[in-house]
Amino acid sequence: MTALVKAISPILALFMVAPVFAAEQAPTPTTEKVPDFDTAQAWQEFEDQFRLFYAYAQRNDIDVEAQLTRSRALALQAVGPDEFRKILHQTALTFSDPHFIVGPFDQSDYSVIPTGSDIVTSYSDGRFHVADVRAGSAADKAGIRPGWQIVSADGVDMKSAAIRPYGQVLPEPTDKQKNYGAMLAVSGLRNKPRTLVFEVGGELLSIDLPSTYTLGKSINAGPLLETSRNGDIGIIRINNALGNNDLIPAFDQAVQSLSDTRAIIIDLRNTPSGGNTEVARSIIGHFVTGTQSYQIHEIPSIEREFTVPRRFIEQVEPREPQYPKPIVVLGGRWTGSMGEGLVIGLDAAADAYTISSDMADLLGALSNIDLEKSGARMDFGTETLFHVNGTPREDYIADMPLESADRDADGTDPAMRSALEYLRPGISAD
Repeated sequence: MTALVKAISPILALFMVAPVFAAEQAPTPTTEKVPDFDTAQAWQEFEDQFRLFYAYAQRNDIDVEAQLTRSRALALQAVGPDEFRKILHQTALTFSDPHFIVGPFDQSDYSVIPTGSDIVTSYSDGRFHVADVRAGSAADKAGIRPGWQIVSADGVDMKSAAIRPYGQVLPEPTDKQKNYGAMLAVSGLRNKPRTLVFEVGGELLSIDLPSTYTLGKSINAGPLLETSRNGDIGIIRINNALGNNDLIPAFDQAVQSLSDTRAIIIDLRNTPSGGNTEVARSIIGHFVTGTQSYQIHEIPSIEREFTVPRRFIEQVEPREPQYPKPIVVLGGRWTGSMGEGLVIGLDAAADAYTISSDMADLLGALSNIDLEKSGARMDFGTETLFHVNGTPREDYIADMPLESADRDADGTDPAMRSALEYLRPGISAD
């Protein structure tokens, strides 16, 4: 396992915040081969690392071998490391896994989702629609709502816009890949404003939106969490801070301040960038009275290399202040990675009632691998993760499943309304 030690960050890094590579100037196109850049060796390094360490390399939704063959043929013709890196980046996108990305990025790349997104799309019958809109985002403030048909993104019709992120590496995308490409298209290029056209009630509506990272910057400048009350029910909303250890004492204080309530709602719908297990365990610990299991891990690379499976259960211990009363957990399309782990972990360990739409599906526990021969960096899940009942994290269905969690078609908050109605049957959430 010497290669693992050299290539992958220490085990704690498996759960760190999903990376956002620094923006760089787009490389100047060239048609001349770069001296001493060996595309064959660079591709072999990428493929070897992919096959050994990517926990989700075996798929039944796409033909992985066919994709690698197509990408390899293109990569071998790359004129330099910039073009080569672009092909690797586009290849990673074909897996429809927000945790699988290859950088460094430049201005010709799309925003990283879900961190750099504010609209989730759905695809059926050849059309793209809005599935959810991130609360508080520019798209939300512009009045964009679930159910609207998306006609074009930045002047490109959606059928073309949805395949553009893949370049030449994916000539015949599946419906899932088309939808993933559509989410990239409506999120726009990194740090660039967007123009989206919708069909609403038979009429076309063009809306200009700023870069999706505008919201992220404002969240980072704000509080780690917010507390509020709805009568005798406490509410804690975490603001994309699950990778910040300062959240540990902040959450402790929040629980203490709400100790007189009869129930707490933990809102994880604004955690797209993931986090770490120290923060997650600190949160769960307030709601358990003894040692509890909250997540199962599996490391496929160990079995691939040594034929010996490795599977283990992670546990959590109680922490003060204790909160022995009911808790409801909210998740949604912008609940990513460690946020998803917290939803299933609070369900498993603390018997929380969960309310959520599909979550962000950032597959596995994240690792970072430097590709020395191309100068690229590959990030993907090297561990598969499961609920303690054996359900893969990405397949988890909440106790109360929702179509959209952040916004309804009428612009209201479906998850919070559902939580308050669950805790107070027959009482209006208003």
